[in-house]
Amino acid sequence: MHSIINPPALPRRAVLAGIGGLMLSTAIPTFALGLTEGSAVNFIQKVVTDVHKIINTGKPETQMLVDFEAIFRDYGEVPIIAKTALGAPGRSASSSQLSAYIRAFQGYLSRKYGRQFRKFAGAKIVVVSSRDAGTKGVLVKSQVVRPSDSDFDLEWWVIEVNGRPKMFDLIIEGISLISSERTEISALLESLGGDIDKLTAKLNAT
Repeated sequence: MHSIINPPALPRRAVLAGIGGLMLSTAIPTFALGLTEGSAVNFIQKVVTDVHKIINTGKPETQMLVDFEAIFRDYGEVPIIAKTALGAPGRSASSSQLSAYIRAFQGYLSRKYGRQFRKFAGAKIVVVSSRDAGTKGVLVKSQVVRPSDSDFDLEWWVIEVNGRPKMFDLIIEGISLISSERTEISALLESLGGDIDKLTAKLNAT
């Protein structure tokens, strides 16, 4: 069995207490501690089932990406992922700027990772294990089994938001979505002179 990487330092209670500055005018969700391994695994099984349906429909890429955006919107905790990726600059943004940025980030994220998932057509995503990390959530490990290529690991961090499981991070072959996007958004914002409106426009166009 492959090793499981260390959990990200963003426990459910810490997200509730420590991301307050990033939440700004958005209501802070309640992160309950009732999430179990079983509920997390069942949740990811449902996500995987829906992903399989999308990638095996044979739809054109543009239509598939619309479907993937619904996946990220419904199953992912996109507002917190977006604010975590933006970091400290979000504290100086107005509520309208932040809302526009989150919408743009959701579309950008869906297109970027939807294109990656689209490459899994013909493959199977199989849940192989899970680990309850206590207040840090549940790590569900799966493998992408490809008939004509080598398998690889795909891991999902699941937290509970307002009584519902939500995906907080996706780890592809040891590379965290959260960490990658924090780096990329920071670099992009810096290249745009720290202008969040320009960042939003760039994400919409990406």
